[in-house]
Amino acid sequence: MSESKKQTTRRKNEVIREISKTVKRSFPSFDNLAAWVVDNGGADSVESIRVSRPELWSDLLFEWYSSGQIACLFAVHLARLADTAKWYSAVVEGPWDGDYITAIIDASIEQGAEGLQILFPGHGTDDEAITIVERLAVHSRWRCDDTGWLAGEEGDSIQIGLRWIAPDRSYESWAVGIAPFETMPFTRRFVGAPFIALIVRPLPPAGKRAPTPEGPTGLPASHLAHMDDALGQNQEKRDKWTEQTKLGKRALIHPEPLSRARAKVTFSFPPSAQTALMPFLKM
Repeated sequence: MSESKKQTTRRKNEVIREISKTVKRSFPSFDNLAAWVVDNGGADSVESIRVSRPELWSDLLFEWYSSGQIACLFAVHLARLADTAKWYSAVVEGPWDGDYITAIIDASIEQGAEGLQILFPGHGTDDEAITIVERLAVHSRWRCDDTGWLAGEEGDSIQIGLRWIAPDRSYESWAVGIAPFETMPFTRRFVGAPFIALIVRPLPPAGKRAPTPEGPTGLPASHLAHMDDALGQNQEKRDKWTEQTKLGKRALIHPEPLSRARAKVTFSFPPSAQTALMPFLKM
């Protein structure tokens, strides 16, 4: 959508988050963003976008990041520069398995993808997220772990982390999940989205941009904070954004447990998912 069209109609933000008794923030749902596209002549109806226009979904997801609900200032910044930032997208069409998804990520390495988001069409339910976990966790190039709880926290959910392992097995990449179901942390909950998204960094860790922890596979872990933030040598600004991201995430997550919103967590599931997930978790 061109800049002139963006300015034609004001976008509605109907997802309200109370930060304090006096402070509230508002963010767009999927339907709010779809209606914005329709109002500006980009589609016939919200329903047509949901059902038959998946080529628009990635742009809407980038717009959602830009709204700030994800809390990460780096993600907001890079979403506005997605093409030049080499943050690519793929929508899964038709039947798929672990080989198919792994091949998509492997192919993006040769494209120099700093980030890759894979969208799985559906209704965005926790059952659909469980299916994603089941199909990927059995693949030799993936691993699924119970990430547990931060010290002093507990709650009525199960946090799991999916890790994609590089072709040469020299590093792993943490997958971040975006989904609308209720046990997802607020910063990952794209309300009304007709898909679930997995975001990975296919390239190796970039230690000068962010810490490189050891992942559960014993390999160095690449994650989205290693994406090229376009700040160059401006470490002062990078440090400022990092601190503001931490504060913003805590403000938006509360009163939910912060454990759900960690970079190592892909999905936060309801307790009812435990039986289905247990066979696929590395303990």
